[in-house]
Amino acid sequence: MTADAPFSPASESADTAPLSRWRRFRLAVVTPQSIYGTLLVSAIIGAAAPDATDRDVLITTIGTVLVFWVAHVFAEAIAHYGTQKAIGLPMLVSLKHSLRSAAGLLYAALVPCVFLLLGALGIMDESLAYTISLWIPVFLLGALGWFAFADRGSVWWVRLLGSIVTGLLGLFVILLKITLH
Repeated sequence: MTADAPFSPASESADTAPLSRWRRFRLAVVTPQSIYGTLLVSAIIGAAAPDATDRDVLITTIGTVLVFWVAHVFAEAIAHYGTQKAIGLPMLVSLKHSLRSAAGLLYAALVPCVFLLLGALGIMDESLAYTISLWIPVFLLGALGWFAFADRGSVWWVRLLGSIVTGLLGLFVILLKITLH
């Protein structure tokens, strides 16, 4: 692992077998940015006014996530450009690195926003779409806990316990964000 990319495929040792498709997907999607994005999206949806339509919540969620994404891309590009690893490389390389790194913020918004869109378009009852979009991230955080423990070779009941604890901690953080904002 490197300080620049602690969870990237490049951090795997050179003598290991090539990464499976699942492992490459996992390393691309399960990142600190996607976890933070999941918490962020949940807090945005949870903090919506009681009379807000799914369309209103969708627009607010997309707009807020895009602002955070741009800020993260900017910060990551500048920080990466200044590292020893990037000396002699053009700024474009650091920008590409930051775009890959920040993608998790966008991935985190996809599933909840799909349900909000279904509600906004009248394909699904708005109340149901809102409820699903609010609870899906808690389920996703629980799934991330399961995968984290599975990657460490834990037995099923430790994975389940890790999943429950991760989901509950995510719910706690989401409630804190809603309460404090």
